[in-house]
Amino acid sequence: MAAQTRANVFHRLIWASRLGVLLLVIVVAVSLDASSSSSHRNDVRQQWQEKTDEISLKLQSAILQNIQTVWGLAANVAIQPDIDGQRFRELASVIFSLAPELRNLGLAPDFVIRHVYPLAGNEAAIGLDLTAQSLSQDQIEMLLNTRRVVFTGPIDLVQGGQGLAGRVPIFEQASGDFWGVISVILDLQKLYSSIGLDTLQDDFNVAISSSADVNDTQSVFFSTRPFQWEDPVTSTIRMRGATWVVFAEPVGSWPNHPSQPWIFRGSLFAMLVIVSGAVFWLTRLMSRDREMQRRLWGLFELAPMGIGLFSVTSNQLLRANPTFENQFGRSVQSLDFFDQPLDVHGEPLANRPGVQETLREHARLSGLEGYFMTPGQELAPVMLHGLQLDDDGNEPVVWLITEDISERKKVDHLKNEFISTVSHELRTPLTSISGSLGLLANNAVGELPEKASKLAHIAYRNSQQLTFLINDLLDMEKLVAGKMPFRSEHHVLQDLVHESVENIATFAQQRDIHLQVAELPAVTVHVDRQRLNQAITNLLSNAIKFSPAGSSVDIFASQRGESVRLCIRDHGEGVAPHFREHIFKKFSQADSSDRRASGGTGLGLAITRELMARMKGTVDYESVPGEGATFWLELPVAG
Repeated sequence: MAAQTRANVFHRLIWASRLGVLLLVIVVAVSLDASSSSSHRNDVRQQWQEKTDEISLKLQSAILQNIQTVWGLAANVAIQPDIDGQRFRELASVIFSLAPELRNLGLAPDFVIRHVYPLAGNEAAIGLDLTAQSLSQDQIEMLLNTRRVVFTGPIDLVQGGQGLAGRVPIFEQASGDFWGVISVILDLQKLYSSIGLDTLQDDFNVAISSSADVNDTQSVFFSTRPFQWEDPVTSTIRMRGATWVVFAEPVGSWPNHPSQPWIFRGSLFAMLVIVSGAVFWLTRLMSRDREMQRRLWGLFELAPMGIGLFSVTSNQLLRANPTFENQFGRSVQSLDFFDQPLDVHGEPLANRPGVQETLREHARLSGLEGYFMTPGQELAPVMLHGLQLDDDGNEPVVWLITEDISERKKVDHLKNEFISTVSHELRTPLTSISGSLGLLANNAVGELPEKASKLAHIAYRNSQQLTFLINDLLDMEKLVAGKMPFRSEHHVLQDLVHESVENIATFAQQRDIHLQVAELPAVTVHVDRQRLNQAITNLLSNAIKFSPAGSSVDIFASQRGESVRLCIRDHGEGVAPHFREHIFKKFSQADSSDRRASGGTGLGLAITRELMARMKGTVDYESVPGEGATFWLELPVAG
């Protein structure tokens, strides 16, 4: 019930995380869309602001350029205060040719207009007192104090239209006294045309007002079309005596989004789909992974074999299933426990690599047998399988599987007893049969016909093969049962090697194999002479069998600290990698045609391993498929 509750909570969390991420992505997408729209509006306003400032600057420049031409006339009057009408008209005509936006010029000594150009249509301006009609007291003081032009406008002209009045002050050059002003009237319509206000795009709404208040429609004196202002951009034209404000806004108000918003929104939608899909996919993987973990932990708990999880860093037991605890109780708290396997008699197995050493070299182990103490202080045979996992970012761990092989050992014991009994029963009659066939094959009882002699030789050879098999079976049975006697003494390794080579030289000659013995170190080993010769002969026999005719078998040795390694190298096809786990087991032969053709009982290497174990040595090999194999015997050097 608790497991089901945890599963329900986990599934709710998964769905909550999915919905949460989906909502988060939607909020982010909406925020990005709003930010994009706001950024676009700001960009558009900035573009319109630049255009509005450009209009303002052009209008102000056109006004100043026109006024600038009038300063030449003012300079002439300052030099010749008594200028007459004829001279004024000559100079004014030149100015009009340079300033096409001028409407008229008036010469006003003491603020009273005396001369006007052009006169036609402007006769009413003669005798006009500017102080009474258009100049305020503040403007007059500004003229006198700054000696700069002062503007008034816009003004409605008698001749029609609107104009901008500019009063240019004149001070006599000789005395410095104020003489009067030149009244300049600019035609606003011409000014608008000169800066292109009459050729603006249809979506460009522009207005010019003498007030900064956007809602003061009475102050607007220019507008491309009537409309209600919402949020226009503005640019101010500041002149002495007058201030104008340019308003600008697109037709139909400001855009809320780019002209093609669905490109960006389509990208946001694609992002929403991709992120949501990725989250659903990842959470689905998490759910499946958790479900798989639940199943694996179920198998872990119910497995008939012991399973222990150990830390590589501390070697400590992290978790064990019930079968593991039933096998070893609380006695196993560290991986070190499995580094000292015992034999059936309770003695440590000598020169056997431990679990940790094997895992460090190969990251896995399989089929490692040994006896270990149970909670009842009894020895139990166990087969170990292990795997080291070094996950990035996680603590490396070792999975160790402990298989109780007590029943298998019982079956093996019964099998060995049966084989031993059969072998003993077969040995005596087989010896007699083999001896009789040998006499017949060698014509000891008279010469046989050719066909009969050939059959006798075949029978004799097969009887010898059966004798070898029975002897190997009996040797194996004695080794396993601990009944084979060992008489270990100090022997020089060189002598033992040469003796074994001499014993098998005839077999090598028959196979056309050259035995090549390198210089051997002069070391002494404490071994049983007969048993070590048997082990060396087994390796030499295998090397000769699996070497191609005409090749050589190399015998060499090297001292490695307190041990010596005797190596036997052939130049055959080598050993397949998948056969490593079986090569030292009883009746093991590689599944290849050339090995089957070589014959053998499949007991030689198994016997060799047991012999070396009894003499505190080891046997192993190295092989590259297609390049031969090197088998070695490693023994401690006698002190």
